[in-house]
Amino acid sequence: MTSKLHVGRGAFACSVLALGFSQSAWAADNADSGFDDGNTITVTATRAPVEVEDAPATVTVIDQEQIADELATDVRDIVRFEPGVTVRRAPARFGATLGTTGRAGNEDFNIRGIGGNRVLIQVDGIRSPQGFSFGAQEVGRGNATDVGLIKSVEILRGPASALYGSDGLSGAVSFITSDPVDFISNGKSLGGFARAQYSSADQEFAETVALAGQAGNLSAMVAYSRRDFEELDNKGTIDSADSTRTTPNPQDGESNAILGKLVWDNGSHKVRLTGEYLEREIFSDILSGRGPVFLFGPAPSWIVDGLTAEDETKRVRASLDYTYDAGPDGTGIIEYAHLAAYWQDGQDRQFAFEERSPTSATPRPDRERLNTFDNEIFGAVGDFRSTFNTGSIKHTLTFGGDISKTRQEGLRDGTEPPFGEVFPTRAFPVTDFTLGGVFIGNAIEFGGGTFTLYPALRYDFYDLDATNDPLLPNFVPSGQNGSKLSPKLGAVVKLGDVRLFGNYARGFRAPTPTQVNNFFENLAFGYTSAPNPDLKPETSASFEAGIRYATDDIKLSLTAFHADYDDFISQEQVSGSFRPGDPAVFQFVNLDSVRVKGVEAKARYQAESGFRARIAIAFADGTVKSPTRGNQSLSTVDPINAILGVGYRDPTGAFGGELIVSYNARKEANETIGVCNAACFRPQESAIIDATAFVRITDSLKLRAGLFNITNKKYALWSNVRGLEATSTITDAFTQPGRNASISISASF
Repeated sequence: MTSKLHVGRGAFACSVLALGFSQSAWAADNADSGFDDGNTITVTATRAPVEVEDAPATVTVIDQEQIADELATDVRDIVRFEPGVTVRRAPARFGATLGTTGRAGNEDFNIRGIGGNRVLIQVDGIRSPQGFSFGAQEVGRGNATDVGLIKSVEILRGPASALYGSDGLSGAVSFITSDPVDFISNGKSLGGFARAQYSSADQEFAETVALAGQAGNLSAMVAYSRRDFEELDNKGTIDSADSTRTTPNPQDGESNAILGKLVWDNGSHKVRLTGEYLEREIFSDILSGRGPVFLFGPAPSWIVDGLTAEDETKRVRASLDYTYDAGPDGTGIIEYAHLAAYWQDGQDRQFAFEERSPTSATPRPDRERLNTFDNEIFGAVGDFRSTFNTGSIKHTLTFGGDISKTRQEGLRDGTEPPFGEVFPTRAFPVTDFTLGGVFIGNAIEFGGGTFTLYPALRYDFYDLDATNDPLLPNFVPSGQNGSKLSPKLGAVVKLGDVRLFGNYARGFRAPTPTQVNNFFENLAFGYTSAPNPDLKPETSASFEAGIRYATDDIKLSLTAFHADYDDFISQEQVSGSFRPGDPAVFQFVNLDSVRVKGVEAKARYQAESGFRARIAIAFADGTVKSPTRGNQSLSTVDPINAILGVGYRDPTGAFGGELIVSYNARKEANETIGVCNAACFRPQESAIIDATAFVRITDSLKLRAGLFNITNKKYALWSNVRGLEATSTITDAFTQPGRNASISISASF
């Protein structure tokens, strides 16, 4: 750990030195604060530009200025002040062959209580590879994007399938990266920026540098982001090397992200070639995994003398796209067109080494585990837009489609497999997974824009083509295909400064290869995992209605929603009693239904003097109807959370700051029934105080700082402890960092 820490500090020092040669500030630092959504444009909501306050759905746009001002270092930080949206991150306490707790790091986005692969994540319109969980392997998607290279993030709440297809069951998160022109001032031919940041929560040193140039119609850029970090701090106090440990297990991590673009732009026509590479490596010393292991009887079966792990995530993307934009003066039938083709490769490798010693005459040799999950994707996307009038009615028609083919595979390998198992093997056969669809939508404006109707319809199809895998010689895989229509209807009424909006949307998610053909057998220990070729796609129906009020100074919104999810896919024990003659059979099945309802409210005030305030609150309640367990609460729904922020930003942009209080309620006991074997650990309610500030030292240099959890409170979040027993003696291991600070300095030329 020490050597990497020195490297991180050296890189940080070099970045600060580089800033000394910079002369002006990056586009983000010259922009207005991302604090206010007013007049912010979103494309994710309708696939056509529309102001956030006029959108027929709830969408949040977080720009690079807000990301920088809040000193976010990862996707979890991006949404920490966004009630109703969370990213789960449990501490690293996994075993070589057993638990997966914390193995995924930042797992996935959870929107209104529904997360995982049910939330569409895309970068520049290209969907990110799916997540995966099996046995000791846990692959999340929250680490596959470096926030240092992000221009903005759009978060759409509610089903997005009518416009984006499968995986948009409960919402969509769209990351947009910068183009060369974002770094080059008008009339200039060269530009760029550099930023260095430090966070004490995990001893992270981060450096980001970008360089862009333009000559005539050609422009190019390259951006690089480097991060060196350690384990995330907590409020644990037991520092032992055994299962009672509550302080963090030591970790050493690093990531490298590169973004390159070459653009030809003559005004209405643009061709762009993009390359993206991200690699993240983490070494973990799982001290909490040391000690005796009890399998049978009161005596230990062996002693774990050491448990270490090396996890690596890679994502590589190459894309070529063409955009035609005629602008407001265009006279053709098609005023906007976008065509893209891409290749993307996502690889996840998780390795663990366990040193063991025997407690009897039976040898207990050391063992290794290697689990991989790979997604190689080829795809194409096309969307078009046309504006025309029929009498006094204005139409903005959007239509297009996309298709992708994924080769998805995973490997389970190692030494000393459990009794009854053979390595190498797989949890599912190598599968070619095709997703595709076409959509059409319209924005129909009546009464000079007073009333706008947003109908949309998408037809999706999918095909699972599993191979006869030689690593699964006793398993005959099943193929599956299907299709689905997903309609959506939204409406917005403009009454001066008031907006009334509502929408009905259907969602759709195709079963994954890992769910249809999941296969595992260990009859000697009395359990097996069976495939389900009859697994149905998940669907959702969501109603949302709300009111917004917007002036130059005040923004208010109140939204109520109700979503029904049918054929919800869950892995359940369908038979058996864990005996060799009657093994327990686990299978992915369709539950009867899942229902989520809730309310969200936001208010923002921004005075000309620079004073500003914001408040937001989110409440949701979920119910699962299962054929085997009856009605139960949906454990993935977070308890009430809210934020209150008060700040000041000098009108000239010279300095500013904000004090933010984040409140998290305690999960109700009746909402955790069935989640744990007995009663669940439910963290106490908490109110955390954070403060951020910035000062523009010169026109070219900006300093930011933040102090988080100012009162040094010990607290935990339900999203991270879900499933932890109330009788657990290690609850402190799941607490959040105590008082911590972050600082960054940025500049550009």
